[in-house]
Amino acid sequence: MTETTIEVPADQTVRPRVSPFAPCLLAWLVPGLGHAWLGRSGRAAAFFLVVLATFFLGIASGGASTVIDRQQPLSYLAVVDNLAMGPFDVVARRMTLGELVYRLPDPEGDPRRQEILSRVRDRVRIPTYEYGSTFLLTAGLMNILLILDAFDIASGRKD
Repeated sequence: MTETTIEVPADQTVRPRVSPFAPCLLAWLVPGLGHAWLGRSGRAAAFFLVVLATFFLGIASGGASTVIDRQQPLSYLAVVDNLAMGPFDVVARRMTLGELVYRLPDPEGDPRRQEILSRVRDRVRIPTYEYGSTFLLTAGLMNILLILDAFDIASGRKD
């Protein structure tokens, strides 16, 4: 049996192939963690700071997590966007809605519906509510882009 050697020019580095799903999961859990796992610590720190600053600015500005309302079809997309923040979405829901709720209960006889709507109405009355909610949605969208970027780096499509 003969051994085969591959010569690599000195200016190129050989990266071992990694599963692209591990950095994606890490990036979903904590913004920037997928890039840190891939050895991009500078980018990871910058991404972490930008996404979390946007997230907490949204909370501080009176924004609220979105709940699914069957009469509002775009609310499904907004909830998916909120979910892109991973465990931080749980924090946001607890802080803005008082409980972990993703869908408005049906109007027939569920007292939780009125409680949830009351909490949302209280948030809407805050003058900066729209800005805060936009910041929360933006943080989720940025994290989706970071997850996709980590996937591209891990799969070798991007250096």
